Formats: sequence, structure tokens, C-alpha cells
Amino acid sequence: MKTIGGIIDELSKKKGIFSEIKVRTIFSRWESVVGSLLAEKTKPVSLNRGVLTVWCSESIWASELKFYTKDILTKMKEQLQDVRDIRSIKIVYKE
Repeated sequence: MKTIGGIIDELSKKKGIFSEIKVRTIFSRWESVVGSLLAEKTKPVSLNRGVLTVWCSESIWASELKFYTKDILTKMKEQLQDVRDIRSIKIVYKE
């Protein structure tokens, strides 16, 4: 016999609720992870299979983000307990 908690876990995984919660957590806490200046110039846009895609307003900010990727991933794992499965950051920007 399944427990109520087990049923809820099963349903939420099927519906992608946990994934959506992770994405919203990242979006809402982005400034606290990267700092206010970088947060003004960058924006997380999606999370797919452990890859966080982040939009940058200019190439200089893409370079800055790339330089700090390891630190950002570490900080996310420390601050965002539910988002430990991010392996890398994909940076996109329009020239």
C-alpha cells in the first residue's frame, strides 16, 4: 500500500511540478546568487537536464558570467538546497 506522501511524490514528478519549482526558485533568487550588477545584465531563462541557460544583454556580461560560472554553480548549491542538480551554465546573448 502506498503512503499519501508517496502518491504525492509520484504525481508531482509525473507532472513536472518539482522541475517548475526549481526553475522558479532560481529565477527568484538569481540576484542573491550573482549580485545586483550581474543580475541587471543577465537573466536565467530555462533549466533543462541539468543545464541552466542564462541570457546576457551584451558579450562583456557573457564573458563575466563565463568567468564566474564555477563560483555561481557552487553558490547555487549552497544557497538553493532544492537546485543541486545543475551541472553547467549555457550562456546566450544577442549581438
